[in-house]
Amino acid sequence: MESVGTITTWQQAFEEYRIPTTRVIEKQLKSSATRDKEKLRTLVGGSYRELLATAESIVVLDSKTKTAEEHMSIMGHNCRPPNHDTGTKSHDEKKIVLAELRLLQRCCTTIASILRETRFLHCSQLMVVSRLLLKSLSEHQLPAPSLDLLRNKVAHLRRQLLRQIDARFTTPVSNLLELVEAICSYCLITSVSSEDALSHLHQLRLDKIRRMLQRASDDSRHIQEALRYQLVSLQTFKALVGRPLAEAMTNMQKRAILTDQTLRNLESLDLDRTVSLISSDIQSFVPYFKKSTLSADDARAKLENWSDEASRVLVTSLKTHLNTSNDTAPILNLRQDLYTALLPSYFSTPGAANMHQQIRQIVNEKLQIICSTQVRQLQDITASLTKRMPDTPEVKSLWDEDTAKASANTRGSRLIKQVKSRHTGHHSSLNRAQKSLGRWIASIKATEASFTALSTTSWRDLMEEPDEEDEEEALDLSKQLGKTDAEGYVKFLQDSLRAGLSSLEAGIIDAATQIGTENPDISRSVALLRSIRMSVAALQDAFPDHMTFEKIHAAIPQLHDLVAIEVVNRLSEASERKKRSVKSSKERLPEDMPSPRAFVTLRRLCEIMFEIGGTDIWSATAVEKIKIQVQARVFNPEHNTAYMMNDFDEAYLRAALGSTTDTVGSASHSAGGHDRAAQEYWTRTKLLFGLLS
Repeated sequence: MESVGTITTWQQAFEEYRIPTTRVIEKQLKSSATRDKEKLRTLVGGSYRELLATAESIVVLDSKTKTAEEHMSIMGHNCRPPNHDTGTKSHDEKKIVLAELRLLQRCCTTIASILRETRFLHCSQLMVVSRLLLKSLSEHQLPAPSLDLLRNKVAHLRRQLLRQIDARFTTPVSNLLELVEAICSYCLITSVSSEDALSHLHQLRLDKIRRMLQRASDDSRHIQEALRYQLVSLQTFKALVGRPLAEAMTNMQKRAILTDQTLRNLESLDLDRTVSLISSDIQSFVPYFKKSTLSADDARAKLENWSDEASRVLVTSLKTHLNTSNDTAPILNLRQDLYTALLPSYFSTPGAANMHQQIRQIVNEKLQIICSTQVRQLQDITASLTKRMPDTPEVKSLWDEDTAKASANTRGSRLIKQVKSRHTGHHSSLNRAQKSLGRWIASIKATEASFTALSTTSWRDLMEEPDEEDEEEALDLSKQLGKTDAEGYVKFLQDSLRAGLSSLEAGIIDAATQIGTENPDISRSVALLRSIRMSVAALQDAFPDHMTFEKIHAAIPQLHDLVAIEVVNRLSEASERKKRSVKSSKERLPEDMPSPRAFVTLRRLCEIMFEIGGTDIWSATAVEKIKIQVQARVFNPEHNTAYMMNDFDEAYLRAALGSTTDTVGSASHSAGGHDRAAQEYWTRTKLLFGLLS
């Protein structure tokens, strides 16, 4: 590998090396920076020690100056004129009570003053002194109202102080020193151990998480904020366990409260004049706390237990919020936001792995439910496609008077609307089902695309830099959040989609079977053919790899047979009943031209086909079925006189009703030698019978 010294910019590192190599270079640079730091410390160490020695000399001189001033003060005191009464008298009880009462009043005033400055440790120290003063004063015969007034005032200040300490406990912006001070203050006021204070801190933060999540059902931002608050709290708890808090608690027990120089400097207390008059027990009072030392494993287990409890609260609210959403987009966005908050401190946060597993499980379950729900919507579409359709309304011509006389601005749109209406059989319910199917396909496609896009997110870049022993876990986590989850979501969606398409196919097959076994309903058969044409084509175009619909394709000929039978019945009823109304003389017919009866037969057949199925269901196979059924009826010797008058009519009808495969061989069935002429005549006139051509 190239030497680190040849790299001049960070862009060069990413352009010339792969990511693992770049990480190694980064570690080398950090190691080099550490060595340079040690060299710099060595270089400046000598100068710093000289400067430190000078400062110590100044401090020593200052101390000697103060000592000399004290000696001079003592000498001046000893050289003063003697008092007339040189006897030492102890302070009587009255002076002690007055001094303690005065100090108690000043403590209340000072606490109220410095509480506004959030100096919690000094407030709590004065609160302890006030409590001792109240206890001492209660042993003397003082007026009850005045003592109760002071006691109530102290209690009120104590509640205020505790509220502000709790506020500092719960705020996420409190730094380590502020929290240590607040914990020490809480221990002074409540006389509990540091472990109990930490438990109180844990409970307050857990309660705040619950309050933050009470509004999570309406807005996902509250869930994100709660997760960030939980992560910050765990980092704070981790920092508090150890030397900072233990040293602070030990320092408070090293000296009496009233010997604190900061308290003596408070002018509002005036301790220099009153402290010598109060009880010696109060003067020398040193706070005592129960010592409880947790091992590193116990401390970590306690943090993980708190993390598990907070995660349960978070996951419960997350589940409640996800239940209000039926779209994958906001859920995937929330997933992105949650992991964006979790990953930057993943390896340094106790219980982060458990948070990840719970969040992932809840999100995966909800996404699977949404996928199943989306696919189940196809059942409603299937029901609308297979239900009994209303009768086809009267169909207007494409060139009706309203369209022809419409303005140039609207004529084109009307014509397009008429063409689309003819294509769907003029059924508004089928149009609605088609639109619903289109929206459903679009939603499935959008869901699949959103799942696939998950694998493009660079989760490794968001993740906290792991230690060497955590490198493999980081790679697994990055792969799990990206490729593994994306493939799992897509696979579940595809499996659900296959099941939904199979259900659609089964529903259509059942409807087709029901039509064939019960009394044939031609309108329902036509409607089902339209539904199959519209739905199967759209689904095959959208999901070509999921379903072939072989069973539906196998059931279509059965529906074509029902339609063909109905066409033949109507044709025979109309032609055989009205055969005498068409009178033509064979002698008056020109050669090689069909009679009006044959022409009317084909025209009537097209009209019946149009009445039954419009122009949209007549595929090549459907027309083939019609021609086969009509041939069997028209060329039946018992009924052929109702459809033809001569041999040329027969040849002409055979040319019109013959399939594309037997057109050449129709001469064997034609009477006489009119087959070629009839075929040529049909070629010239077939556009008059559009549905048959």
